[in-house]
Amino acid sequence: MNHPLSQRFVRFAESECLGSSELYYQLSLGMTEDEDLLDLARFSKEGQPVPNLFFGAVHYLLSFDRDVPLTAFYPSLSASPVGSEDDAFPAFREFVLSHRDEVIDVIGRRLVQTNEVRRCAYLFPSIQYAAGRFEDRPLALIEIGTSAGLNLLWDKYSYRYGDLEGLGDGGSSVMIQSEIRGEFPDCLFGSVSRISHRIGLDLNIVDTSDPDEAAWLRALIWPEHKERRDILDAALRRRSGFDLDLRQGDGFSVIADVINEIPEGSVACVYHTHVANQVDRESIETFLDTLAEIGKRRDLIHICNNIQPTLHLTFYKDGVEENVPLARTDGHARWFEWLAGGTDIARPSV
Repeated sequence: MNHPLSQRFVRFAESECLGSSELYYQLSLGMTEDEDLLDLARFSKEGQPVPNLFFGAVHYLLSFDRDVPLTAFYPSLSASPVGSEDDAFPAFREFVLSHRDEVIDVIGRRLVQTNEVRRCAYLFPSIQYAAGRFEDRPLALIEIGTSAGLNLLWDKYSYRYGDLEGLGDGGSSVMIQSEIRGEFPDCLFGSVSRISHRIGLDLNIVDTSDPDEAAWLRALIWPEHKERRDILDAALRRRSGFDLDLRQGDGFSVIADVINEIPEGSVACVYHTHVANQVDRESIETFLDTLAEIGKRRDLIHICNNIQPTLHLTFYKDGVEENVPLARTDGHARWFEWLAGGTDIARPSV
């Protein structure tokens, strides 16, 4: 099919869903040949990853209307979900077309927000590694694409890597599990960095005290991914205990003003995980140039995904720029391969 969105669903199925979500893989392949549904998906908010937004919208609507046949195919909504060998697409198509106006409303006003708290599994060693270059100075965290600010609290979570657990805040009610491939980051075993500021920037700040906003975050998690959903729910409860500085706006364009607010005694630590792929290259280049200029006059950390081929650290110390590839990462942080040096011991003792 030559529909302009058909190949986007093909890529989504093959590169993201295969081996991760059998339901979304099946539905994506069905979408590629259905002109009616593809035309409906064209109402998606400009600049958004259409498959994620479209499937999230349906998941969201189903969470309020569970008495329909389609919910039987969603492990997140049914106590006894239908097996993957059964074809969900006819029920999916019927639901979407019968709720056409509601789907258009959701995909026209909602955004695919950063909600993957498990990405803190690689943010934890990355920020610890970067902070080690600046002795014991506190960090001023500045997250771009912060959504609800959950990843600003990476130091308030507990981590488990293989058999090794209790890292980070060992007593936290939020426990994040991931696999480390290759070398084990030595920086995981030092004291956790002191934090002076927690600033989050996003085009649309999510108010987690609003049940509808929290429901949208949950709907963006794929139906089979119970562990991700459990982590999100735990992080939402943890989040309620913190008053974060969350600001609505384009973080890439206002970054200089925000860094200028940070006292010189703190090291500004700018980071973003999966948001740069939604920004045009010219804006990214301007953003990087801005950080380079700031780095000439003050110490600065920048950790990013979706700009370099790997999770990447650039830091500026005493006006000198250094670049370090940190890790290869799974999109949902089920694993990461650490590249910045450590130990070959798979399960080191603490």
